[in-house]
Amino acid sequence: MKKWMIGCGAFVGLFLMLGACAALMSSVDTDKDNLQTDKKSISEKVDTPAMSTPEPAVKENDEVTMEEFKKIKNGMTYEEVVKIIGFEGTEMSSSELGGIKTIMYSWQNDDGSNMNAMFQNNKLNTKAQFGLK
Repeated sequence: MKKWMIGCGAFVGLFLMLGACAALMSSVDTDKDNLQTDKKSISEKVDTPAMSTPEPAVKENDEVTMEEFKKIKNGMTYEEVVKIIGFEGTEMSSSELGGIKTIMYSWQNDDGSNMNAMFQNNKLNTKAQFGLK
């Protein structure tokens, strides 16, 4: 039974990663206005009465860098990651299975470089990047 549950968990994780990659590829041409709308809706979803979202650092533009990526460590909360990057990510997928809530966020730069992060119960579990400078 345990092997079956582990196999199902691995399958769900793989499915989430593949779905996020496909969604990323289809959203490369998304204009900045749509991203601003998504960021606003995500910040509304994240705020809860028991949790205050830290203010992100002021940046000239919404761009994630390799330096910021390297500062982000497993176990950090979504709010801590946003504080490092300086702007909200776009929710790519979410699921809840066996009491574990998994959410994947993406930060996309204008040049196509990006960062993805997967959180389980609001703790960073996995991060990945493509082309960050």
